[in-house]
Amino acid sequence: MFRHRTPSCTSARTVAGVAAVLATISLSACGVSGESADAATATTGTATTTDAADTTASTTTATTTTTDSGDDSDAASNDVEEATEEWDAAEEVMITLADGATTVDGDGVTVDGDVVTITAEGTYRISGTLTDGQVVVDAGDANVRLVLDGADITSSSSAAILVEQANDTIVWLTDGSGNHLAGGTETVSDASTEDAANAALFSRDDLSIAGPGTLTVDGTVADGVTSMDDLVVVGGTIQVTAIDDGIRGKNSVKITDGIITVDVGGDGITSDDDGGTDDVGLVTITGGTLAITADTDGIDATNTASIDGGMITIDAGDDAIHADARLSVSAGSIDITRSYEGLESMIIEISGGDISIVSSDDGLNVAGGNDDSGRGGTGGGDTFAASSDVYAAISGGTLVVDAGGDGLDSNGSLLVTGGTIVVNGPTEQMNGALDVNGTFTVTDAVLLAAGSAGMAEAPDDGEQATLALQFQSTISAGTVIQIATEDGEVVAVFESSKDFQSLVYTSPDLAAGTTYVVSAGGTVDGTTLGGLLVDGSATGFEEVGTVTA
Repeated sequence: MFRHRTPSCTSARTVAGVAAVLATISLSACGVSGESADAATATTGTATTTDAADTTASTTTATTTTTDSGDDSDAASNDVEEATEEWDAAEEVMITLADGATTVDGDGVTVDGDVVTITAEGTYRISGTLTDGQVVVDAGDANVRLVLDGADITSSSSAAILVEQANDTIVWLTDGSGNHLAGGTETVSDASTEDAANAALFSRDDLSIAGPGTLTVDGTVADGVTSMDDLVVVGGTIQVTAIDDGIRGKNSVKITDGIITVDVGGDGITSDDDGGTDDVGLVTITGGTLAITADTDGIDATNTASIDGGMITIDAGDDAIHADARLSVSAGSIDITRSYEGLESMIIEISGGDISIVSSDDGLNVAGGNDDSGRGGTGGGDTFAASSDVYAAISGGTLVVDAGGDGLDSNGSLLVTGGTIVVNGPTEQMNGALDVNGTFTVTDAVLLAAGSAGMAEAPDDGEQATLALQFQSTISAGTVIQIATEDGEVVAVFESSKDFQSLVYTSPDLAAGTTYVVSAGGTVDGTTLGGLLVDGSATGFEEVGTVTA
């Protein structure tokens, strides 16, 4: 929270109120003050449907990904093709695991006690159980496919599956099969070293997971699934629990499909290479169904996080989605049920998708806060500060925020050129539903923000008219406010989920020079987005004032 600005137009007059709902109301809009209402007048009508994005999110099939950067579509197609291509079952090497009695039918495999090592290129079908053993891939520059077909591997001292060296390793989950991997390095101190095999499924090179089967992963010491290079998920039902991070690709993580559940003590999905180049520290999601529960960040990228599809649910102790450099959302559904801060990055760009955020502090935070601030840390994780080089740009989709701190907080600029945004902001006075340090403009978009009045802000004067309502007393949660023209055409209906004292509304439907009637105390029948009526009707209001835009 840096500089707070009050709305540019603050003149207002007290008007008659509805005693059962609110005692008095002050209204302000650009250049015009509210006029006294001599008598309460009931107004009814049907709310205008906002231009909200389609709220139906679909799960896409494998269509991703590149081993270098998310911008190389040819490489992306090649990776998916390699991960999902068919193979000749007659050429498979059969590995049947059993404690002290593992058998192999084919070449390219050595067995030493309960350690099975794959040394050559090929396809290896693995079934059976090792209660304390390991499968190792040490195959030079070869491409290796591990077909898990009812494999259950636990290691008490290292990764259950360890890829020491290969060009590409594909883990294929056989249709109808259930597979289980558990393990990690022997101690936490071992797990923290740079080259430790600190995950139940650990690869030092590129790793892909595909196929229609099921994989359950238990990271009993540190991580669940880790690649020290690029990690690609193109299918499967994957359930990960871990002491630390759930799914980690040091260079990048790309997810195009699958049903993925993560419940971890660290970050849910992370790419943590901080080498400073554009092709590392990337998280890209284009499809799939993801349910992430994480004690720290839900999704974390040291460079860029990009969401272009999928259905994502996040319950996070710290940031739900954090990217050090840039965070973009262009499609998909993101439901953040708990977070310290919802979306955080130096640059945030939202061009589509449906996003819902519940946060104890800021809902959307551009260039501010500490990575560990949400979990009682002392800070220092971020180097964010107010800057003209950082911004949030929203051009489409829907964004609903329920924030305990600032709803939308940009320590640079906030530029809104499309979409529908509803903010149920803070109730305490030291935060605001809107907090923008630099330029704040809204055009061709719907924005409604309700919150405390102590540090309330509104967009800068621009092409689109804005109503900034200041209530003289706190309005109780559940109160319905209606804004309509004098001839009864309803512009907006909002039912608050929290107490509020200020309300900012801007829409292409507002017309400069037009007088609007503000009413309260009605009931809503229809579909709402964050409390904003988007389809249906509202009745039973009493007029409490007028204001001219």
